[in-house]
Amino acid sequence: MCEHTYWNEPEKDMSFEEFKYILDQFPRLHWIGLTGIGESFLNKDFLKMLSYAKSKSLIVEIYDNFSLIDKKIADELIRLKIDTVYASIDAATKETYEKIRPGGDFERVISNARYFMEAGRIKGAPLTAFNFHYIISKDNIHELLAYLDLVHSLCQGLTPTVQFTRLLHSYSEISDLFVEVPQDLILKVEDKARELGINLSWNANTRNIKPSPTKCIEWTMPFIFVTGDVIPCCAGNEANKRDFQKAYSLGNIFKTEFKQIWRSNKYKQLIDSLYKGNFPPACRDCCLYREDKKCS
Repeated sequence: MCEHTYWNEPEKDMSFEEFKYILDQFPRLHWIGLTGIGESFLNKDFLKMLSYAKSKSLIVEIYDNFSLIDKKIADELIRLKIDTVYASIDAATKETYEKIRPGGDFERVISNARYFMEAGRIKGAPLTAFNFHYIISKDNIHELLAYLDLVHSLCQGLTPTVQFTRLLHSYSEISDLFVEVPQDLILKVEDKARELGINLSWNANTRNIKPSPTKCIEWTMPFIFVTGDVIPCCAGNEANKRDFQKAYSLGNIFKTEFKQIWRSNKYKQLIDSLYKGNFPPACRDCCLYREDKKCS
């Protein structure tokens, strides 16, 4: 279901030097999300990047599938006091999980998540910041309620947050998996979460009625590709249109300092278009703000 499966992008890991070069351009930064399209912990420098971000007293958020977060990595994440960690686990059962994530090991993922929580409890980590993420598709929409039971069983004595996100875009390769979340199911899930004491978060893309782009504030949180290309936000990702995103990027941080990109005419024109209720080219695939038609 991930665009990474289908695109023609060359394989590339961001180096620590590239990461440091980017981060050092934001001297007043308070928060950073360090999740891209790919497996973070395959990058040999990822823990070093996390350490550098925390050395600047930043609030750091990561999403991870917990396949590679073994005891050693978990202990390091706890030592670094990573502020928010989402375990991206898209099923409540082994059968469904391993169908959705070929090559995945449901028992290992659950074991890794359980260790992370238990070790964090012992070492005094802010476990309220350990949460769960579930990407809804045709293959797993039937397990939303059971997933809440799974999370509840893992988080005894804690109050976790579960974030549900439906597939961002229905591009051709995954169109058979794309599904909207019925309102009656949303209500059932909300009732179950209240019953179990779980905080629930619906990603904005699950809304049946999309607000006007005049309400958009996502451009205040730009997304930077491993290639250095800067796009307005992450909502255009997972549409398998990386070439399009690069073509309409706001600049490349390895070629132009971010301060200049931020103050450029491209950025000003993008913001002006949104405030006028229009979609500039870079936002054409937005699935958060659109009242006239559904995102596809």
